[in-house]
Amino acid sequence: MKAAKLIIGFREWSKLPEFVKAINAEGDLLAYEIDNTTALLVAPGECGLAWIEAQAAHWFNDYETENIK
Repeated sequence: MKAAKLIIGFREWSKLPEFVKAINAEGDLLAYEIDNTTALLVAPGECGLAWIEAQAAHWFNDYETENIK
């Protein structure tokens, strides 16, 4: 199990709920919105987490990820 914290720029806060919905629509992936600019991302392995991070790059211009586990 791999987890990461996603932090987006304040100007893009309105995109985060839809991003979380899109990630949760995938089978083994989980995203949880902590606040308006932060989300927890969980995947079964490196590949899944890399896919989520690629999606974040597509959705957001100003973001960073921090590996948790």
